[in-house]
Amino acid sequence: MNDTPIVVKDPAGSRDNEIRPFAIEGMDVRGRAVRLGTVVDQILKAHDYPEPVAKILGEMLTLTAMLGSMLKFNGIVTIQTKSGGPVPMMVADYELRDDGVGRLRGYADINAEVMAQYGKNPSFHGLIGSKNGYLALTIDQGDDMERYQGIVELKGETLSEVARNYFENSEQTPTEIRLRCDHDPVTNHWRAGGIMVQHLARGEEGRERLLERNTEEEWNRASVLMHSVKTEELLDPQLTLDQLLYRLFNEDGVRVFDSVALVHACRCSRDRLLTVISQFSDDDVDHMTVDGKISVNCQFCNSTYDFTPDEARAAAEEAKA
Repeated sequence: MNDTPIVVKDPAGSRDNEIRPFAIEGMDVRGRAVRLGTVVDQILKAHDYPEPVAKILGEMLTLTAMLGSMLKFNGIVTIQTKSGGPVPMMVADYELRDDGVGRLRGYADINAEVMAQYGKNPSFHGLIGSKNGYLALTIDQGDDMERYQGIVELKGETLSEVARNYFENSEQTPTEIRLRCDHDPVTNHWRAGGIMVQHLARGEEGRERLLERNTEEEWNRASVLMHSVKTEELLDPQLTLDQLLYRLFNEDGVRVFDSVALVHACRCSRDRLLTVISQFSDDDVDHMTVDGKISVNCQFCNSTYDFTPDEARAAAEEAKA
């Protein structure tokens, strides 16, 4: 198959697939707004997910884009959930490279037998939020920087609630988040959007960050205004993120910063998978061969790569040389 990724271009003038950082004037409040169009549609349509699962994965991609856009250097931000429910694992990651473009991909693992017991409209908690479930946030910025991972229990009725709990418990940062993913009522394509505000609490360096009494009222106001956003506003292709932010915060004033463009990009490739196959023994290669070929499927983008046993053995010999 062709290793060149298929890129579906957005219509001229589209403001989809971007992240817009912003600040509310006169407050210690910063935030990010995200809008996903073709990116989330491509990722979700790569698999035949049940609708409730697709909606949660779309929200996770939105959250991952929000947090990934905070990277100051090249790296990868990964959000992953694990639980004992019908969706035992869900993962999304954001990669930043030198070109400044955010690369998104995501995947959900589904236990179809268990899923069938939950009916047509299972809740978030039913699908993912088991007692032993957790959400992990991992930041990897290469060998020169320490890898970070934070973990929080899957407590909450929505992914937004889980994320808010993470920031309150792991980062001690007051945070409010709204996430949404659904079909466009006109095109039926998947769309996703989200908005987040955080209070940059003050405190002495090296000590606990504090939410001062005289700023608590400002934070409450910013939170209420953010939560006044309507679902259709988060997803509306005719409403730019700048227009949305103005609607929400124009009375106080809102300052926007350079946006970050987003694309759907999987890191799988024929060469990378051949390197993996080359590490198996001859017996393993024989067991993997079906009808004269070894087929490897990428769980993220659902692409399938075919190799002959001779290719696998030749790659193994080359690796030994």
